[in-house]
Amino acid sequence: MKTRIITGLWAGAIFITVIALGGSAFVTLMGILALIGLSEFTMMRKHKLVAIPFLVTSLLVAFPFVILLLNNYISVTDLPFSIEQWMVLGLVILLFWTVVTKNRFTYEDASFYFVSAVYLVIGFSSFALVRLSEDGLSKVLLVLFMIWATDSGAYFTGKAIGKTKLWPSISPNKTIEGAVGGIISAIVVGVVFVFIDSILPVFEVVILAVVVAVVGQLGDLVQSAYKRQYGVKDSGHLLPGHGGILDRFDSMIAVFTVIWVFNLL
Repeated sequence: MKTRIITGLWAGAIFITVIALGGSAFVTLMGILALIGLSEFTMMRKHKLVAIPFLVTSLLVAFPFVILLLNNYISVTDLPFSIEQWMVLGLVILLFWTVVTKNRFTYEDASFYFVSAVYLVIGFSSFALVRLSEDGLSKVLLVLFMIWATDSGAYFTGKAIGKTKLWPSISPNKTIEGAVGGIISAIVVGVVFVFIDSILPVFEVVILAVVVAVVGQLGDLVQSAYKRQYGVKDSGHLLPGHGGILDRFDSMIAVFTVIWVFNLL
C-alpha cells in the first residue's frame, strides 16, 4: 500500500502538471504513453520489442502525434499522405511480413498489432484533442474527476453492498450494485464541478456523467478481458503498486474516444 501511495503521488503530480501545461507537452506525453501501451501489449503476447512488427507498429502509433505536434507549422493537407493512408500502409507491411517469415508471424499476429495501434492512437489522440480544444483544461478535468469518481464509487459501493456479479467470467469482483454506485458518484462529482466551473448546463453534465461512467467501466472490462486472455495480473510494471500504463488508462482511453467521436464536449 505504501508503494502504491508513493507511486500515485509522484505519477499524479507529473500527470496533472502536464495537463495544466497542455499544448506540445501534453501531446508529447500522450504519444509516449501510447508507445508504452504498445510495448505492454507486445510483451503480454510474449513478442520481442526489437523486431520488425513492433517497430512498424510503433511508427504507426507515433505518426499521428508527430502530426499534432507539427500542426502549428505545417498543414495536414500539405502531407503526401493522410493518417488513414499511413495506417493502411502499416497494415499492408504487417501482412507482407507474414509472407516474409513464412507464417511464423501469422495473420492473427498482424491483426493483433493493427488493432492495438488503432486502439491506442484513437484513445490517446482523442485525449490530446479534447485538451487542445477550447476550454480544454476544464473539459479534461471534468471528465477525469468523473472517471475517478466512478472508480471510487464503484469500489466502495461494491465493497459495502455488492452482491450481484456484473460480469464474473471477465472480472469476478465487480458487481451491478458497484457499477450503479459508480454512475451516481460520477453524476454527483460532475454537478459539483459545473457549479464551480460552469462549462456545461447541469442537465448536460448529468448525461455526460452517465456516459462517462458506463463507458469507463466498459473500458475497464475490456482491459480485464485481454489480461485474462493473456494470463497476466497487470499489463506492465512501470508504475509500482499500480501496474502498467494500460492498467491506469483503460477507462480514459475508452471515455475520451467516445467523447471525441461523438463530439460530446
